[in-house]
Amino acid sequence: MRCAVYARYSSDLQRESSVEDQIRKCRTFAESKGWFVLEEYVRSDQEISGASLAGRPALGFLLAAAKRHSRPFDRILIDDTSRLSRNLADAHKMVATLRFNGVGVTFVSQNIDTLDKASCQLVTLNGMMDEQYLVGLADKVHRGQEGRVLRGLNPGGKLYGYNNVPILNPNRPGKYGQPAVDGVDQEINPGQAEVVVRIFGMYASGMGLALISKTLNAEGIPAPQPPRTRELQAWCPSSIREMLRNELYRGVRVWNRTAKTRNPETGRKVSKARPKEDWQRVPVPKLRIVSEELWTAVQSRIAQLHTKHVAARLGGMNRTAGGRSYLFSGLLVCGICKSRLVIISGQGKRGYVRYGCPSHRYRGVCNNAVTIRQDRLEEQLLAEIEQRISNPTMIEHILVRFQAELQKRLAVLQRQNVGLDSLRHDRSILKAKTQRLVEAITATGHSPALLSSLSDSERQMAELDHRIETFKPINIQTTLEEIRKFVSSNTLNLRDLLHQDASRAKAALSRHIGQLTLNPKQTPSGSIYEVSGGVNLLNQDVMQVVARDGIEPPTVRKGKWTSVKLDLSNRTGSRMRPRKSPTTVRMRLLAQPVAWQFI
Repeated sequence: MRCAVYARYSSDLQRESSVEDQIRKCRTFAESKGWFVLEEYVRSDQEISGASLAGRPALGFLLAAAKRHSRPFDRILIDDTSRLSRNLADAHKMVATLRFNGVGVTFVSQNIDTLDKASCQLVTLNGMMDEQYLVGLADKVHRGQEGRVLRGLNPGGKLYGYNNVPILNPNRPGKYGQPAVDGVDQEINPGQAEVVVRIFGMYASGMGLALISKTLNAEGIPAPQPPRTRELQAWCPSSIREMLRNELYRGVRVWNRTAKTRNPETGRKVSKARPKEDWQRVPVPKLRIVSEELWTAVQSRIAQLHTKHVAARLGGMNRTAGGRSYLFSGLLVCGICKSRLVIISGQGKRGYVRYGCPSHRYRGVCNNAVTIRQDRLEEQLLAEIEQRISNPTMIEHILVRFQAELQKRLAVLQRQNVGLDSLRHDRSILKAKTQRLVEAITATGHSPALLSSLSDSERQMAELDHRIETFKPINIQTTLEEIRKFVSSNTLNLRDLLHQDASRAKAALSRHIGQLTLNPKQTPSGSIYEVSGGVNLLNQDVMQVVARDGIEPPTVRKGKWTSVKLDLSNRTGSRMRPRKSPTTVRMRLLAQPVAWQFI
């Protein structure tokens, strides 16, 4: 019996050695059964919650291996059901998927074998208790946070303008020999409080969020949080917008406004608003930073602007049907600050929008002032992509390399594949063993050990019968014409999508195109962009093609660089003149395909 081992622990409250303990118990169990543990299939997920199957690379690896035609193991050993999942539906789905592919799961501590007929009820019973643990834990955490809020303490997190002060209990030991923390209080940070008052004052005087951000960044005032998706740490309008609405600055803590729920598809937690009647409002006058007069003035201006611009904001550039059809949104990156380029201007009377760097437009910390019309960018980039995917020379290069790597991979699979004769030979041995066990039981009576051995032999014979029935020898005589049809169908499908459904085209582009980095450059003829990025013509589970310095041009000329000009002018027709000299974006393209990776 070939076995894989899976282990998991979820938080810093558990020790990393928990994984070692789980694996050790599984090894001991396998030795007692005379089973063989495959070292390359001993996997673990560390510091990952069991609330979802998403985001669990080790478990995903084992599942993918179990789905292979010649699966490398027959069983997965897991310490207990909670290590697999704390969601009952996910646990049943995973067990059923593995059973369908001929792989059983053994939960060592609970002695549950999913290949037994009574295992479903046992997995359900234990899974219900595992799931209830998370529900009870969430209730306890929520109850504890509510108690701290009612005592005037911080329920969690940091806020600009305040310092967190842990309340230590010397009579209760905590982690690493330190006193336990009974709660976290807050105190005003004088330096940051001055900035908060200034922000409220600037907004009340009529300054916009972007201008406030640029002013603070120009003066070098440190921003509240380090950046996550860009290189520069800077104030941004969204942070200031939230600060202007946070009532703690007026001495009132508002808690329980949102609830975090886990998306069952992605496994990520998202915040959803709670009804206002569930909010907790607790006065904390010692934390007041902004006067009531200033607070009222700011809220009045917020309400005034909301009434004035609510109609435009209901749709929004990113929420309307037109906004969702912007094919390259999310794929364009500023070459200076690594921020994602966004739409920075509404359609207005001209009927078009423009991409620009948000760190320059809204924060004033990036020098990239070059903008580009969305429609012209898409028109010219799509033209280059169409030429690239229909380039006969490049496709022929793909075909030759793909066939060579495919033949190598299939040859390896064929060497690893167990032949039909071998399967039949193993079944004949098991059949003879089963017959001897039946004769022994007939002669000596119903012995538990003999009955258990007979049950194991019959189960193994059933597995072999299934493998023999579904056996399909690997044919490595794949012709170049078959591969050509496969590649052509994928590339033509992408090209058709670009001309039909905008939402489907955007999804296709996000799969086939990586990030496109736009580097602004100054030339005698004006500002230009040098665009670099990667294009993947086929799905990643088949083959990944990465061009190191950009999209390959339609004509392959080894060792040469070429340029594609993207017109940035404001011309919408032949009768209109540009306001300035035509500005172009030049795409620096590498002619020779490089950096191949076969998966």
